[in-house]
Amino acid sequence: MSTDLERIKRVRQSLPALEKITYFNTGSVGPLSSFAIDAMTKSQQEELYNSRITAEAFKNKKKIKDDTRESIAQLFSVTSSEISLTHNTTEGINIILSGIRWSQGDEVITSNVEHAAILLPLFVLRERYGVNIKTVNTGNHVIDDIKAKITPKTKIIAISHVSYATGEVLPIEEITELAHRNGVAILVDGAQSAGAIPVDLKRLNVDFYSVPGQKWLCGPEGTGALYVNNNKLIEVNQTYSGLGSVEEFDPLGTFKFYREAKHFEIASTFVPAVVGQRASIQWLIKEVGIEWVFERAKILRELAWKQLNSLSNVKVITPEKASGLISFSVNGVNPKDVVASLAAQGIIIRKINENNSVRASIGFFNSEDDIEMLIRSVSNLCSN
Repeated sequence: MSTDLERIKRVRQSLPALEKITYFNTGSVGPLSSFAIDAMTKSQQEELYNSRITAEAFKNKKKIKDDTRESIAQLFSVTSSEISLTHNTTEGINIILSGIRWSQGDEVITSNVEHAAILLPLFVLRERYGVNIKTVNTGNHVIDDIKAKITPKTKIIAISHVSYATGEVLPIEEITELAHRNGVAILVDGAQSAGAIPVDLKRLNVDFYSVPGQKWLCGPEGTGALYVNNNKLIEVNQTYSGLGSVEEFDPLGTFKFYREAKHFEIASTFVPAVVGQRASIQWLIKEVGIEWVFERAKILRELAWKQLNSLSNVKVITPEKASGLISFSVNGVNPKDVVASLAAQGIIIRKINENNSVRASIGFFNSEDDIEMLIRSVSNLCSN
């Protein structure tokens, strides 16, 4: 037990923001680790004093990107050739949806608990190409609902692994099997799953999976990744391209895209952010222990769910078996007032407009004391 307590102490010391606030909004942006900041600072110092234009500097930039793809691939049990570096989840989703060959009347299936990261690109497809958007309700009958909505015109299922609004974990492996059985591709929004729950992309067998670096992976903003199954690479057209996309190019018109997912990368990027992205992932894998991260988050999440559910004036919207996101409402209290009241006490949660609730993100770095503070503050709201 003492070993576990020591690990928790080390983890929290590596996340200085936890000293000032009780951090329950990782679903929006996670706390940065000192490991990521130290790596980013070192990278910026290198650029400041040794320049960014030497042959060694360019060689180092390539290695940084290669190493980062390797770390992301390790986290998700895939190969680095299937990873493209992005700036956020939404960018990866747009790369795939914009790269599909659409015709008027083609269909997309999505769910009723999606974030704007999926919905807005779909709305653009509807306006631009006349694509029909079909929506299924999540829950116990989601597989049957998807099965009923698939037709010969269905091109792709675009859906979240974990609902940002409720924390519900969708059965992605079963959805993928159903999709492939009907010749339909699947694109998954992994914004609330990457770093929050175990994700083995080879086992899930999805075609495309887009993730952020700044949420549960505790990396810098402006980082993310897109997984593209090697077998699906040729099915996605290039929407944007640049020197970062090609291995051969001449101004007369000859060019050759990389035969890897990195051909969706376009040009230069902010290298220190990529350095920080890799450092945060390596910190989770090597220093903290990724299996411990998942198990610790699960224990804390179950504790918080049970205690919130025991409060008489609280309605917990999130299913008992879910991810680290817990959405709930307090009877008679406006969600924005719940958020404001807790924020005044240094407890940071957020409002969810879609179901008129508030959401607490329970992470591996939270403590039992954090949970106790959350429950006590919500209980006081109920009493008042």
